[in-house]
Amino acid sequence: MNKIIYYSKYIFIFVILELFISFIASLLNLLNVNSGITSIILLLSNIIIFGILSYKNGRTVKKDGIKQGLILGIILIIIMYLLRILLFNNNFNVSILIYYLILLITSTLSSIIVVNKKSDE
Repeated sequence: MNKIIYYSKYIFIFVILELFISFIASLLNLLNVNSGITSIILLLSNIIIFGILSYKNGRTVKKDGIKQGLILGIILIIIMYLLRILLFNNNFNVSILIYYLILLITSTLSSIIVVNKKSDE
């Protein structure tokens, strides 16, 4: 139960930021911005969100940066996948798998960097 409360703040922040990014992407589509540019903006913003949330998560632990990054990354990817199914009804394909793997690697690396940086100090 303690872990659910611990990760719920990250989930809440993530959902709010994802809704905001979806709103921005919708505005870009309404303004007839190229869909490739919109996709790149979405990818970069999600990488930044995963990195920042994992960085903040990594600051609270003393060791196991890999484990913490993987756990938070998997939780956020599951939420992202559920939002994708509910909002867009998209099928799962290889490009989405690569997208999620990039986000998972970002989450893991962010936690590893923070935990290792703390242990050096």
